[in-house]
Amino acid sequence: MRSICYIVPYFGKLPNNFQLWLNSCSTNITIDWIVFTNDKTNYIYPKNVNVHYCEFDEIKKMIINHFDFDVKVDSYWCLSLFKPAYGEIFKDYLVNYDFWGHCDVDVLWGDIRNFITDDVLAKYDKIGFQGHSTLYRNDSSVNERYKTIVPNEINYIDVFSGKTKYSFDENGMEKIYNYLNIEYYKEPVFAHLRKYEYNFSLAHLPKEDEYKNKNQVFLWDSGKLYREYVYQKKVYIEEFMYIHFFCRPITFHAQNFSHTAKYLIYPDDLIDYIGNNELNYKLIMKKSKKKRFRFFIKVLYYNRKKVTLKKIFFNIKWLLIKKLGLKIERR
Repeated sequence: MRSICYIVPYFGKLPNNFQLWLNSCSTNITIDWIVFTNDKTNYIYPKNVNVHYCEFDEIKKMIINHFDFDVKVDSYWCLSLFKPAYGEIFKDYLVNYDFWGHCDVDVLWGDIRNFITDDVLAKYDKIGFQGHSTLYRNDSSVNERYKTIVPNEINYIDVFSGKTKYSFDENGMEKIYNYLNIEYYKEPVFAHLRKYEYNFSLAHLPKEDEYKNKNQVFLWDSGKLYREYVYQKKVYIEEFMYIHFFCRPITFHAQNFSHTAKYLIYPDDLIDYIGNNELNYKLIMKKSKKKRFRFFIKVLYYNRKKVTLKKIFFNIKWLLIKKLGLKIERR
């Protein structure tokens, strides 16, 4: 079995779902995580999640010293811009691993090895196409691919020097791998929630699967993550590698953090599920939607500290593109 380690630098107060995140890591006992943080809250860290308490300036210094040009790391958020370079920046922590990765903590893991199998790891150098979970083969030639300069595209120097906030870990690395004609694993094995839909709606899935988005909830059951949806009054079940909450205003009410815990996840809440039976049609129909007005009020309150005019205009543009099919020229 090929070894895997995720690198997670996170500074400031860890999110409300962090203990749940740790619990979902603990059920993936053959995978390790290393968390760099200055939040010393008394969380229950499982054996496969190693926490390194440090200050932001220490990691900032590591990054600056790694490059021979001026880099800009002026906020906690900027760390995410350097994700493709973690294999080099944190190489001293990764010497014993076959694969390293970066991921977000606003996720709940299911059974990772059920999707990222040894066959997948043997075939691909890069596994995943989203910043919330991507793995790379821990090989020097793979780890330095982010330095590839694709003609007429934004490159790592532009991003790391602070000239742009371009999503280099996603779009930039995609362009590099396409330019080098290197195949990578891009199956949508995750549940990425659209943040402005009042009901659960998944992105990155085939258009022919949109009917599954109408009435659905999620169930985390002892390390397994399932989507249960209604179609023509019948209940269907699909398994996912993880669910990405993506800024949705989820209230985390769960209190059980054992390996055998069960969580019911619906549009704005996550609770302990104490039912012994499978989810039924009636419960899914009841929990799969919220009233639009109440949901959007909750969205505004949840994001109240993040709202700026720039973000408002960005999201209006995004909604116009999505709802009206408009194409807005990039400059």
